Amino acid sequence: MAHPHEKFIENSKEIYPLISLINESKITHIKKNLSLHLHSSQINLIKQTKKHQKPHHKKIRIIQYQKLLNNPESLDDKFELHKRLYIAKYKKLEKKGLVTVDENPEEDLPFDVILTDKGEEIIQEVNKLEKEWEEIVTKDMDNKEEFLNQLKQMAKIASPINYKFKKQQKFVF
Repeated sequence: MAHPHEKFIENSKEIYPLISLINESKITHIKKNLSLHLHSSQINLIKQTKKHQKPHHKKIRIIQYQKLLNNPESLDDKFELHKRLYIAKYKKLEKKGLVTVDENPEEDLPFDVILTDKGEEIIQEVNKLEKEWEEIVTKDMDNKEEFLNQLKQMAKIASPINYKFKKQQKFVF
């Protein structure tokens, strides 16, 4: 019996639904095989934590926050609401022993989040599962390199959309 999405996939004329279906498959593979139960948003958040620990990302966050402090009208109720919401999400990861939340960091940030050793282990496990998933879904591809190059072209065009939006938001998250 054919999979219910087979007809949809064959008849699809748009890229996004296919990309969405592929990404959902990756997330499902990770959640199903991860040694710790995490929601999709928590997997993304822990990956963001890893990214934000890199020195150049931390430096950018500090610079952005300083810009906000130098422009007090930017520090409105919306900023405080976002800050509280993010801290609440990180606190759930902290309860699982994956991160440490510092609400009064020495650096010029409103808060900081640091991966614990357990968090680092989970990141490594997620990375391993992502590679495993990629092998599963590309094993029968004739020309993986050509497909990868096409994806790179799409990413080059798509990434400025994210960057411009984040720059306009002026938030430090």
